[in-house]
Amino acid sequence: MIGLDAQGRIELPNRAASEFLGVDLQGRLGEPLADVAPEFAAMIEAVMAAPDKPVTAEVEHGPAMQKRVLLVRIGAELKAGLADGFIVTFDDVTELLSAQRKAAWADVARRIAHEIKNPLTPIQLSAERLKRRYSREITSDVEGFAQCADTIVRHVGDIGRMVDEFSTFARMPAPVMKSESLERIVREALVLQRVASRHIDFQVEIADPDLRALCDRRLIGQALTNLLQNAVDAVAMRPGAHIVKVQLFAEGHNAVLRVIDDGIGLPDTDRAKLMEPYVTHKTKGTGLGLAIVRKIMEDHGGQLDLDAAPGGQGAMVSLVLPALTAAADAPNLEALGEDRAI
Repeated sequence: MIGLDAQGRIELPNRAASEFLGVDLQGRLGEPLADVAPEFAAMIEAVMAAPDKPVTAEVEHGPAMQKRVLLVRIGAELKAGLADGFIVTFDDVTELLSAQRKAAWADVARRIAHEIKNPLTPIQLSAERLKRRYSREITSDVEGFAQCADTIVRHVGDIGRMVDEFSTFARMPAPVMKSESLERIVREALVLQRVASRHIDFQVEIADPDLRALCDRRLIGQALTNLLQNAVDAVAMRPGAHIVKVQLFAEGHNAVLRVIDDGIGLPDTDRAKLMEPYVTHKTKGTGLGLAIVRKIMEDHGGQLDLDAAPGGQGAMVSLVLPALTAAADAPNLEALGEDRAI
């Protein structure tokens, strides 16, 4: 809560307000709140114009990758019909709104996956049968017939992969936590990418090969695979780009899996929205890849960070999760076995 004077200047803030806004409001007494928190300016202006009508709105506050959604209400203290001051109250509803959006999108994804998946198999089988059955009988435009049949099969495959993403997002399994070698997860994720994208120079930098985390190896591997696929797609969209670098290192008490590419990069604004379902900056894609990765990291008590690559060209995306210390992990090592060699 923040108390303002009749001119909208900060007069009586509480500590919670300072924590929410990330500003020492006690040190900004006497300053207009609109200057300290410009996001509130329009609301303050509206309530000053009509003091008898409280204003309520959702306001985004904070740096690009750490924006919080605040439910803000500003009301006037009236004396003789005139505003003698204003009371600003707000609650952080970021997690509530995020949970509501995820639940709604999961329901949409589940319905889409169900409705689309059913006809895919008969379409693909019919196209393949037409090609096998009639390719020898057709005498005119044989090549065109084959291309059309192959196009149907190829696009059915593309749709099938999209449906798989919908299904994954709608039914994300709970993680099964075990002590896992993060180097093993990195190398397993890179195997298929190197085979499928031989034109890309995959570089690996393992600062600590013994780094381990309490995690679900399959889910963290899926998250890393999604990031690698995004990097491959981004490289393909910029002529001359060809590098995807994977780094594994410790940072404080955390382990960091980082993917850096020299592709088209990320938008300069609203990067955090790329982690929302069905938001993408690529010409092709469902917009679910990063949403799935974010959900996996949240379930692991970690986070997903999106940044520009060093030097500005390309993207740098990091998976950050709590690392296991050698002492904490020692009882598990013998039972689980050392499995770094892939």
